[in-house]
Formats: sequence, C-alpha cells, structure tokens
Amino acid sequence: MKGLGTVGDWMTREPVSVPEETPMSQVLRLMRAGEIRHVLVMQGDRLSGIFSSRDVRRVVGMDGGAPLDVAVGALMTEDPVTVTPGAPLLEAAREILDRKIGALPVTEAGRPIGILTSQDALEALIAWAERSP
Repeated sequence: MKGLGTVGDWMTREPVSVPEETPMSQVLRLMRAGEIRHVLVMQGDRLSGIFSSRDVRRVVGMDGGAPLDVAVGALMTEDPVTVTPGAPLLEAAREILDRKIGALPVTEAGRPIGILTSQDALEALIAWAERSP
C-alpha cells in the first residue's frame, strides 16, 4: 500500500466551518444544502470542535430533541482528533477506521486547512488499486 501519498494530497480543501455561536438550525441547513456530513466548529480562527451527521442523530435522539436555536458549540464533539497535511494517508485512514469516525480535520499550526473524510481515503485507495498492476 505504499504510494498512497499524504493527507494533503487527498484532503478536501476549504471545509465548511462555522463559529461556535452558530444556531443549530443554520448548521443543519448548511449540511443539507452542501450535502456534507461534517462541519468544523471554530472559536475565532482556531478549531474547537466538529459537528457531524452522527451528532445530528444524537441531538435528535435527546429527550425532546435539542432546540434549533441552541448554539452548535454546545452540541459539537470537542477537541476532535486532527492530522497534519504531511501525514501519510495510510496512517490517517487507519485512524479513521480504528476510532470509528468519519473524518479528520487537517490542521497546520492549530488552524484548519482541510478535512480528510472516509470518502477521501476510499477515493485514494481506489486510485491506488486502479494504477497497480
């Protein structure tokens, strides 16, 4: 499986991000409109969490469901596992699989520059398999 490259080769650039204060209703609209499953949650220019479709299911399942005006910062997954763009893709894909998560925010100096999703890793694997003899 050598030759898959780095996270930076396969990550999704310019991931959708919102401030912690963003109301849940707005985040859900963004996710639906962009057909995305992960939104980075920011405190200023720093990553503070991630909100995913898994979080949506958890929030909806709460007793009575969370009100749509609640800030995403109160419902996000805090301190998500991150990866650097220079990390080997195989290691990052293993991290996604082992932790049973759908994505890893890609950061440089604590600032998000991309996101590596399980979809991105699968595309890399398919590309590698198709060019192997």
